Amino acid sequence: MESKFKQYIVTDSATLAGRLSILRTKMAADLINLKDFFESSEIKDTPQFVDILFYISDKTLELEHSKIREQLRMNPLILARFILNADLGYEGYKNTEIEDDLIFGILPEITSDLLLSKTFANGFLHLHMITDQFDLLHKINTAKYEINRLTRIGISLANEKDFDKLLREILYSAREICNADSGSLYLVEQDDIGFVRNLRFKISALSIDTEEFILPINKSSIAGYVAETGKVLNIQDVYDLPEDAAFSFNGNFDILSNYHTKSMLVVPMKGHRGDVVGVLQLINRKRNFNQKLSMEQMKGDEIQPFDDYSTQLVLGVAGQAAVAIQNNYLLREIETLFEGFVTASVNAIEARDPTTSGHSFRVAVLTVGLAETLDRVDFGKYKETKFSKEQLKEIRYASLLHDFGKVGVREKVLVKAKKLEDLEIGLIDWRFRYLKKDFESKLNLRKVEYLKKHGPTGYSDFEKAIEFEFNEECKRLTSMFQIISQSNEPSILEEANSQFLEEIAKMQYITTEGENLELISPYEFGFLTIKKGSLDFDERKEIESHVEHTFQFLSKIPWTNDLKMVPTIAHAHHEKLNGTGYPRGLSGDDIPIQSRIMTISDIFDALTDQDRPYKKAVPVDRALDILEMEAKENHLDGDLLKVFVESKVWEKLNHQGHIK
Repeated sequence: MESKFKQYIVTDSATLAGRLSILRTKMAADLINLKDFFESSEIKDTPQFVDILFYISDKTLELEHSKIREQLRMNPLILARFILNADLGYEGYKNTEIEDDLIFGILPEITSDLLLSKTFANGFLHLHMITDQFDLLHKINTAKYEINRLTRIGISLANEKDFDKLLREILYSAREICNADSGSLYLVEQDDIGFVRNLRFKISALSIDTEEFILPINKSSIAGYVAETGKVLNIQDVYDLPEDAAFSFNGNFDILSNYHTKSMLVVPMKGHRGDVVGVLQLINRKRNFNQKLSMEQMKGDEIQPFDDYSTQLVLGVAGQAAVAIQNNYLLREIETLFEGFVTASVNAIEARDPTTSGHSFRVAVLTVGLAETLDRVDFGKYKETKFSKEQLKEIRYASLLHDFGKVGVREKVLVKAKKLEDLEIGLIDWRFRYLKKDFESKLNLRKVEYLKKHGPTGYSDFEKAIEFEFNEECKRLTSMFQIISQSNEPSILEEANSQFLEEIAKMQYITTEGENLELISPYEFGFLTIKKGSLDFDERKEIESHVEHTFQFLSKIPWTNDLKMVPTIAHAHHEKLNGTGYPRGLSGDDIPIQSRIMTISDIFDALTDQDRPYKKAVPVDRALDILEMEAKENHLDGDLLKVFVESKVWEKLNHQGHIK
C-alpha cells in the first residue's frame, strides 16, 4: 500500500511492530512511539499531508488526549485516526477531546495479528481517500484559477479546443500581423517532472510533407537559440549571418520546398511566468500579406527585414499564443486530473465489494453507448433526441459515479451473501450438533437405568430400540437443519420451508440439565424467513440509501455548466416510470432521460455480470427477457429498451475491452 503522502503509526505498544510484520512489507509507514510524535520536527514542519494512525490503549488515550488534540490542532496537515487497544464495549473516548469520527476502530488485546493488520490497511486506505480528495480538489481549484487568468489574455485563441487548429491559427495570426510569407511553429517539450527536454517542430506554413522532428534546445540552431535564451532574433538575411553567430541556418527546407528564405523573425512564446513554451519562426516579410512571391522576388528587394513595430506586434501575438497553448495544456491536465479522481473514486468503492468489480465502468460504456445510438435512431419516440459531446461526457461521469454512495453503506450489508452470516449459521449448526449429543446422553442414561433395574436380560433388544430412536432423532434434526440451510440461501423462500421454519421456531428442547433450548432464536427466524434475497427490511433500506449518499456527495463537487446535471442523473437511476422506485418516487417524464438510459444499463449489467454470492449470472437472452418484463410492468422505458435491444449496445463491452 504505497502513498505519495508521509504516513506513520504512533503507538504505545511494544509488540506492535512484530504483530504488523505481514503489513509492513506492503506499507511504507514509519512506526514511532507517542513521545516521538510530540517531539518530531519532521511531522510538525511538514509541507504536505501526513497520514497517522494512532494505536494506543484506553489508558494512554485518557491520559494524553489533550496533548494529542493540541498537536493535531497546531498541525492542520496531519490527518489522523485512532485504533484503540481496548475492550469492545469501551466508550471512555467520549469523555476525551478526541472527536467520535476520529475513532476508526476498537480492537481488544486478543485480536489476531491478521485482523489487526487488515484494520491498519483499511485505516490508511480511509486516510488516503481523504488526502487524495483534498489534493485533487486543491489542484482543480488551482487549475480553474489559472484557466480564468489565461483566458482573459487571449480569449479568441483560448476558446479553441482543437489543439492542431489552435497551432495553425497562432501561426496564421502571427504571419498576418507582420506580413510574413511563411513561418514555422515549435513547441518546447518537457519530461514527466517538468524539466525541458527538447524543441519539437509542429507545423509549417509551407505545403511540404514534413513529419514532426525534434531539435536540441541549445544555441546551435536558430529556433534552439531562441528557446534557450528567451531572446528575439531578427535576421535580415539568413544566408549572410555574422561570423561570430553561435547559430547556423539549415537550408534543407529551402531545397525540399523550392523556396528561398531571406529575412526571419524568431520570437519566443513565453507563458505568464516567463517560461518559453514554444518558438514562432516567421519568414520573409513582404509588403502585402496576400501577395504571392516568385523565387526571384524572394531573392530580391521584395523581401523586407522585420522592423521593431512588427516585432512588437508578433510578441503580442506570441504572448497570447503562449497563454492559449498553456490553457489548452491546462484543460487537458484538468480533464486527466478529474478523470483520475473519478477513476480513483470508482475503484475505491468497488474495492469494498470485489464481486461487483468493473460494474460502474461497464454501466458507463452501456449508458453512453445507448445515448450515442439515440443520435442515429430514425424511428420511435426518441428519434429527435440528440446528445452533444458535452452531454455525453456528463452522462459518462454520472454513470461512473452512480454507485459512489455505497461508500456510506456498511460493508457487512454491502457484501452480504446469505440471510445469516457464516458465524450465525455456524452457531445453529453447533446447536444442532449439541442437541444430538445431548439426546445421545439421555439415551445412555436410559441404558444405564435399564441395566441397573433389569441387568443384561433383554438388554440387546432394548439397545437396538434405543439406537433406532437415536437414529430417527438424528434424521429429524438433520432434516430440520437442511431446511434451515436451504432457507438461508438468498433465493425465493418456498412456502413449505416457511411453514416448517415456523414449526421449528416453536420447538423447544429440554437438555439433560433441564434447560429449555430454542432450536432457532426469534432473531434467526426473522432473517431465515426473508421472502427473497439476503437482506431484511432495514438492511435493504440501508442499501437503497446509497442513492441519496451519491447525490449528497456529487452535489458538493463544483461542476461546470457542461456537467451540472451529473448529480441529478445519478440520483434518479433507481426510479421507476410507475413511481414505485426510490429515493423520491419519481414517475414518467419527471425522470431525466439520461437516468432512464442508465437504469436499463444498470439492470442489464447486474443480471449478466459474473456470478455474485447472492445470485447467478444469466445469459444475455434471459436478461433481455427480464428487461422486457420490467418494461411491461412500467418500471423502465420500453422505447429506450427497444433501441437498446435492436442496436445490441452490450456488444460495445467486448469492443472496448470490458469483456464479461
